[in-house]
Amino acid sequence: MSKLFVVALTMFSGRPLSQFRGLKYSLGVLHMPRTNFSAELQHTLQSEHSFVSIIKTHSSLVRRHRRWHCRHDSSKRHFFNYLLLDPRITNGLKRRASGMHQLDVWLTFLRSIFYVGKGKSSRPYVHLRQAHKVMQSVDRHVLAKDPKIALIVHLWQQKRGVQLLRCFHGISSHDAHTREAAMIDALGMNHLTNRRVGIYFGVAHKKFTMQQRRLLGVVLLYRLLSLYLRHEERELQPESVVQIH
Repeated sequence: MSKLFVVALTMFSGRPLSQFRGLKYSLGVLHMPRTNFSAELQHTLQSEHSFVSIIKTHSSLVRRHRRWHCRHDSSKRHFFNYLLLDPRITNGLKRRASGMHQLDVWLTFLRSIFYVGKGKSSRPYVHLRQAHKVMQSVDRHVLAKDPKIALIVHLWQQKRGVQLLRCFHGISSHDAHTREAAMIDALGMNHLTNRRVGIYFGVAHKKFTMQQRRLLGVVLLYRLLSLYLRHEERELQPESVVQIH
């Protein structure tokens, strides 16, 4: 008999968050949510065993990737990766997580991610400054052209902010490109507002299969969930963005 999953009843826009995510629960059965994730990422949502085993089994991919760049990539390590998240979906996830099933925490985190990027210095704030400029001009053409900007503007119009998670600091450009590509492929282009797939370098480019690349992304995302739950949740508003140069 399947294990009973305990799910926190959390409200989102007047509806249970479980309903928004496409989840339906009945006694002893977890009906799989409908997502646009890759098959590898979707597999982690099937059961606790699938969730734990896929992370443990494929963590070696991260080690192989990191080891290759330590040995063969001598370029400057000024780069990092970052995620943009929708706070309407996280909905205070750090505070709520202790009362939720781990699969529900995992799914909520994944669903909240709408953009995966790489850069250095203040690169993540470029998107926010662009959105601020568009919001002032109400340029519908730009909004239609860039779904990321459109979503940021929509959040601000609803008096909400953008959550920014910086990660994997002090890595090379090729390393950051590869991690970005792996996370994009794991989450799926149909889930994200990214308009281009990423680029792979090093062992991930030369040796990994496409499935291994997506599994690399799954493990990286799992590590970022732990990072997210350790930091204070902050929403970036338009007035704070214009002060950052």
